[in-house]
Amino acid sequence: MKKHNILKVVLLTILVVVICTWIIPSAQFQATLTVGERLQAGFFDFFSYPMVALQYFGNVLLYILICGMFYGVAYRIPAYKELVQKIVDGFKGMEVIFLSVVIILLSVLVSVTGIVLPIIFVFPFVIDVVLKMGYNRLTAATVTVGSVVAGIAGTTLGVATTQYMNQVLAIGSFDEMLSKIVILVIFIILLIAQVVLYSKKTKNTTIQAEKVEVKTEKVEEKKVEVSNRKEEKVSVKKDTKVSKKESSSPKKGQKKSSSKNSKQETKKSTGKRGRPPKTSAAMAKDSSETLVISTKNKKKANIWPLAIIFDLVIIIIALGMFDWAGLFEITWFEEATKAVKEYKVLGFPIFGTILGQLSAFGKWNVAIEVPVVVMIATCVLALVYRVKFEDFIDGICEGVRRSFGPGVVMLLTYVVLVVVTYHPFQLFITKFLLNITSGFNVVTMMVAALLASVFNVDLIYVSQNVLPYIETVITNTELYPLIGVIFQSIYGLVCLVAPTSFILMGTLCYLNVSYKQWLKHIWKLFLALLAVLAVVFLIILAL
Repeated sequence: MKKHNILKVVLLTILVVVICTWIIPSAQFQATLTVGERLQAGFFDFFSYPMVALQYFGNVLLYILICGMFYGVAYRIPAYKELVQKIVDGFKGMEVIFLSVVIILLSVLVSVTGIVLPIIFVFPFVIDVVLKMGYNRLTAATVTVGSVVAGIAGTTLGVATTQYMNQVLAIGSFDEMLSKIVILVIFIILLIAQVVLYSKKTKNTTIQAEKVEVKTEKVEEKKVEVSNRKEEKVSVKKDTKVSKKESSSPKKGQKKSSSKNSKQETKKSTGKRGRPPKTSAAMAKDSSETLVISTKNKKKANIWPLAIIFDLVIIIIALGMFDWAGLFEITWFEEATKAVKEYKVLGFPIFGTILGQLSAFGKWNVAIEVPVVVMIATCVLALVYRVKFEDFIDGICEGVRRSFGPGVVMLLTYVVLVVVTYHPFQLFITKFLLNITSGFNVVTMMVAALLASVFNVDLIYVSQNVLPYIETVITNTELYPLIGVIFQSIYGLVCLVAPTSFILMGTLCYLNVSYKQWLKHIWKLFLALLAVLAVVFLIILAL
């Protein structure tokens, strides 16, 4: 596969959007839609907008780097490898069940809590387990990315995903709840079917290839050992002959020359550091290994502290991001947080001072509280497993290095949003689509939602840039709940294939899977889900 394929795809996408600003007239909405002259993005803009994206969406890159730090430290702990192996052994012969359970759990978690970006925290662990089970990288990407896509498309109570859209359309989170659940279930079923059918075709091939690779490597290593032994015997014979001649006529510097010759013979026969040279099979095997760092510690590591810390991070983030007060009028967390922070000892609010600006559960966001939780978990993990400070720093640096590429790719997808915001043209396309038919039409609305999802990257900005204009075209408020379902479901589906999907492009970059390879793998599932959504929307409209 060509190097930096995903980065090239994202940069090419940005270039295409910039070219669109030269072709399509501008269209801005402020109470009324105004179509004007083209607002072209220039050469300097192409290179300056990544800085703008970093300014507004730098928290995305920062969060990815912090997750990388966590795994950089975890990879240096024997318990991590032990935990992965424990899960693999526990589901031996039942790998399909494991994949199905993971898809269901992640999809429901995203649907209920709306933790789209924070859920990336579990991706490296899930990927390591899936690869260790013998599946390929495409399966690992389908399980992780597909689960998030299903959760977004079938968002039920995830206010973090749909809050702004609900405000614009003046609808509630519980509107069309049955339709959202149906879409979530359908996505999960089709996703599991895709994974199961594809994994059956590829797993056996992967296992056979690994066996052949191991056998080839062993044969080549034996050949190298035999040849090395022969060379050593020859060198020994030559040394004995030379030593006999030199013993008969000793000279100055004899010891030095003989020692140098013996060292040179050893280097020739064994390679660097006295080891046989690596075979091509061994090098191929090294390049195909997962990211888990192996350790030489033969003692069984205690996996429970790691498992508890890992689970607590997910639970705490989910509790913190869930809108308790807005959905169910539960104010316990706000009251408890306030009571703790205002509690005084000798007239001094000690806990409030120690905790600082801590928000209550239900008020958390990805920019502040979520990264802090992962950072604290990284430090606690190092303390529990008594990681040396030097190893801790090395692990953090290694984690940052590995996660920097995916993080930059995810940040660059937001450059597309910057371009269409500073050079608005998408409403010109939206107006054209909605004017094709008179009144509300499911197909044209789906296409409008699809294009808006590609251009605006995040559902918040889809709602902000497109929905206010749609409200002026579709004035029947009874259709707004359906429009909300269409936009959230289509946005979720677009995240499965679009080059502006930060979840997709970051994961493909991490797994080193090309975009072309991914499209070949997923296009059938995409079309099937699109057709199912069209049927569901038509049924909702008819009822």
